[in-house]
Amino acid sequence: MSLFKKKKYLFTILIGVFLLGCSFQPAWVPKNQKAKILWERVDFNEAKTSNEFRLNRYLASRLGKAADAELFLKYELFTETKRSALSFDGKAFRIRIHGEVKFSLIKNGENTILLTSSVRDSAAYSDAILAVTDEASKRDAYARLMVLLGDRIVDKLLSSETLYDET
Repeated sequence: MSLFKKKKYLFTILIGVFLLGCSFQPAWVPKNQKAKILWERVDFNEAKTSNEFRLNRYLASRLGKAADAELFLKYELFTETKRSALSFDGKAFRIRIHGEVKFSLIKNGENTILLTSSVRDSAAYSDAILAVTDEASKRDAYARLMVLLGDRIVDKLLSSETLYDET
């Protein structure tokens, strides 16, 4: 392949990647593209634990940070760990974290509950030999779980019929 063809090929790939990147739509924009239903309209619980902080940070990245929100997302976060792969001496090599979030979307001025639901998901990590790597993989698994739960919350909010009727 000549140098000219390589440059043309790379240029075509870069333009293609750029155009693909521009075609992605944020989750908060509905199909009809007329209004942003949730963007910067939802406030969250104040985080008390590191997992709640991670969940709030992810929800803020998906829904925007609201200064004077008209909707409030109240939630309870539960996590539970279970050992899934055991050695003969009882040491767990694989640990699964199950998470559940029960949430309600409330209209701020009227204290009207627009939506109540719950979401569940799980993530796992390997409990290897070193304590340092075990802690790092555990933190990473909890961070991944909060992203999964946050995605499910946003999906439930966007698929709610009452949200489109009320806003």
